Amino acid sequence: MNVAHTVKQVWKDRIDKDHLDDELASFLKDGFSELEEWTEDEVVRRMLRAASGQEREAVQTLARAIEHRVRERTLFQSMTCKVTCDLRVIGRDVEGRPAIYVCAKSQQLQLNELKSQIFLAFETAVQLGSPDGQCLVIADMTGFSARLNMDPFTLKQLADSFGTIFADRLNSVLIIDFSLLAQTVWSTCRALLSERTQRKINFVDECRAREIIQERCDRQTWESVLSALEINRMRSTTAEARASHAQRTSISEIPLGVGNADKAG
Repeated sequence: MNVAHTVKQVWKDRIDKDHLDDELASFLKDGFSELEEWTEDEVVRRMLRAASGQEREAVQTLARAIEHRVRERTLFQSMTCKVTCDLRVIGRDVEGRPAIYVCAKSQQLQLNELKSQIFLAFETAVQLGSPDGQCLVIADMTGFSARLNMDPFTLKQLADSFGTIFADRLNSVLIIDFSLLAQTVWSTCRALLSERTQRKINFVDECRAREIIQERCDRQTWESVLSALEINRMRSTTAEARASHAQRTSISEIPLGVGNADKAG
């Protein structure tokens, strides 16, 4: 109750004192449903968990999360975006958590153009639901391009979003075949992530990843993930074939725009 009340007061003060930029002010003219939705008990408890019970930190995190939701209101209302890579919800783990998969080989555009798809993939995972409200991420780094990802501003934006909107949503992150090129980006990302989040990230090679995925995911999911690992490593496979495989193995029509049911749920 303290956190919710304080956050509402923070926003009242910002509005009363006109401490809003033009974009934010424009959105708030159309209403402020995010304030009520994001100060409900379940959300506040999640923010407190992310802040290890520290109310002041939870207030700051929640206030920023609400701002992010307002600025991305159009995206989260439409739940549609330009498809820029194969990022999707590919299935569930044995505990029922949604599993998000992405392969770096599918990325063709700069990191800042991937943001909307990243947000919608995680929002979709949240909406699919899990016992603890969390999800796992499987990031296959084969084909990684440092040139497309060396954008400190976008990296900071993404880190801030995951530290606010999606606070306490990550159960674990499995990063496969982490290359020397990727380490340059990781050195920047690491400083932006909390120690709590860093502890959830595991770096493994493909062989070990296959073992972990079969242990942690249900059969439908690990079959989909293992086939994705294979197709993304075959030199003869076309981009069109990889995109088609991504659509077939997505358990939601968002964000890839296909109409599959939740086969793993």
